[in-house]
Amino acid sequence: MIDMHCHLLPQMDDGAKSLPVSLEMAKIAADNGTTAIIASPHMIAGEWTPEWEKILVHCKRLQEACRERQIDLAIYPGAEVAISMDVFDYLEPAWYCLNGGRYMLVELPFWEIPAFAEEFFFRLQTRGITPILAHPERYPDVIREPGRLIDWVNNGILLQINSSSLTGLMGEKVQRTAQVLLMSHLVHFLGSDAHGVGKRHPNLRQAAAIVEKISGKEQANRILVVNPAKVIANQAWILCERINKLNYPSQPGFWGRLLQICQF
Repeated sequence: MIDMHCHLLPQMDDGAKSLPVSLEMAKIAADNGTTAIIASPHMIAGEWTPEWEKILVHCKRLQEACRERQIDLAIYPGAEVAISMDVFDYLEPAWYCLNGGRYMLVELPFWEIPAFAEEFFFRLQTRGITPILAHPERYPDVIREPGRLIDWVNNGILLQINSSSLTGLMGEKVQRTAQVLLMSHLVHFLGSDAHGVGKRHPNLRQAAAIVEKISGKEQANRILVVNPAKVIANQAWILCERINKLNYPSQPGFWGRLLQICQF
């Protein structure tokens, strides 16, 4: 599995507080089937703009420390970019894109989806950058109206959901929204969004089982392995079917059975 969203780098943001914490996070990930992580410290234009070169250096140092401790985990650079039209003042050809390629992980504000969101995504696309929307299942506007994501996905925006959303850590409404997005083939990546070794940890195993239960083995493999590998390799043409409507469970007791999976 490949973790598309993790605050793993030490002392870069509100994630890992030190190198020992980073290494413990890396070990948890590797011990539970994660083979690679894209480190994604926050980038907030005008407020928190870690230098891209600094992100690269921190990734290299952490990778070396993992090798020394025989932690079998590949670490790639990236960022979680807060949506703002000011972001374009900071973009060099590959700055803040995942592994310096053509994909950018974008975070919306939690209180509302900005009116300029579609313009922002379009401007990224005109620069050859594909937006990946981080944890859409957590935004109140999406929880109320998940169908609004259909047009975005059909227009080339990719979606990454959080493992903690699927396992119920973020609450029932977030969990069910994540499940509906999976059922509707609107999910392209899974990320831990881990910030440490506590509740928001980088163990994807439990969430991966839920992804497979809902989506089937083939689609789960795309979400967990194939699609993120293409991002890391800077490859285009991630497979995205055209979506016409949301899918909801039709079988009685579906949510209850999923809850049992979340509790194993």
